Amino acid sequence: MKPNVCHWSKNRVKNKISVAEWLEQARITLATQLSQEARSSLYAILEKHSGRSREWLIANQEWNLDEDIRPLLDQDLRSLLQGTPLAYILGARDFYGLRLEVNDDVLIPRPETELLVENAIAHLAPTSGDSLAVDVGCGSGCIAIAIARHVPDVKFLAVDISYSALQVTQRNIRKFELEDRIFPVQIDLLSGIQTKFDLICANLPYIPHAELQKLAVSQFEPGLALDGGKDGLYSIRNLLMQAPAYLKAGGGMLLEMQYDQGKALQELAGLHFPQARVIIKRDLGQQERLMLIQS
Repeated sequence: MKPNVCHWSKNRVKNKISVAEWLEQARITLATQLSQEARSSLYAILEKHSGRSREWLIANQEWNLDEDIRPLLDQDLRSLLQGTPLAYILGARDFYGLRLEVNDDVLIPRPETELLVENAIAHLAPTSGDSLAVDVGCGSGCIAIAIARHVPDVKFLAVDISYSALQVTQRNIRKFELEDRIFPVQIDLLSGIQTKFDLICANLPYIPHAELQKLAVSQFEPGLALDGGKDGLYSIRNLLMQAPAYLKAGGGMLLEMQYDQGKALQELAGLHFPQARVIIKRDLGQQERLMLIQS
């Protein structure tokens, strides 16, 4: 049975409805379906369609909404009730201080991935002159774009097997005017590349297949970006096999991982980079989240 989210607005077609009234009715509707839904989601939807900031909407609760945006608000409210992630409803996600376009062709950037960006910036900062890096499985392009915005001398290849994901990457690259520094390429991992890099970063799929089927995230976000195969390490294992041929002496490699994969990844890193320094780093939740390989 589909939730009825529009009955109250249909009864008021000829009447004005204020920001406060819409918020109250939407809150009541959400409470019957999603009792934990944050009120901030409603303000985000209002911001999207009204063109007004959250601060302005909070300060002008009696402002009447335009008739033509009410169906759009109802549509987004319905999507919220159906479980669609807010980032997909808004078409955007904040990541490392940047507002990036996202859609259901790409993984929604997570705060945990900012740890990778921080370590990449720290790795590249001491270098003098131009650096060359690659973001493997770039998705929205969030990693390459965030790093490039903070390290002016780095150039990136942003690679992904998904053409649809690369289209999102390209639009984000244009938004931040980085077309001369980040270059999207459709390939599988590093296959066919003819150069070496100062930095290889990757947030590849790492959730084991059986575990993924139990998670709500699998209903909305692309399986290609989430499904790590039987043990979660299928793509990461293949990248580690390729990586020694593509990493410069003194270069670094950063791999995001699931909290319980540290030991397995250290063993794989030792197999392919026997002389390298391998460090496992924890996120803000004190979960093992990132592997750093220093060649």
